Amino acid sequence: MRYFLTGLIFGVLGIIISFLLPNSDMVMYALFIIGFVPIIISGLMSGAYVSGDRVRGNYSDSKDFNERSGMSTKLFLFGIPCVLAAIAAIYLK
Repeated sequence: MRYFLTGLIFGVLGIIISFLLPNSDMVMYALFIIGFVPIIISGLMSGAYVSGDRVRGNYSDSKDFNERSGMSTKLFLFGIPCVLAAIAAIYLK
């Protein structure tokens, strides 16, 4: 939950800054980058971009699987509010 709140804080600050600046495109691009990079890394760590047999081969150790799964979830929870804030900033402006 802490990572989701951190992403939410980044998103809200981005929306506030986008209202204060005359050209908010840079802030929206930054929010998209801050949001999508952790989501892509999360997908790489969780094995979402490979086939099922490769996922089973990569997660032979349950301790390694739990560590990767936990970090993947944290990165995903951080990235989602930033992407949603960037979308909201586009439509609110």
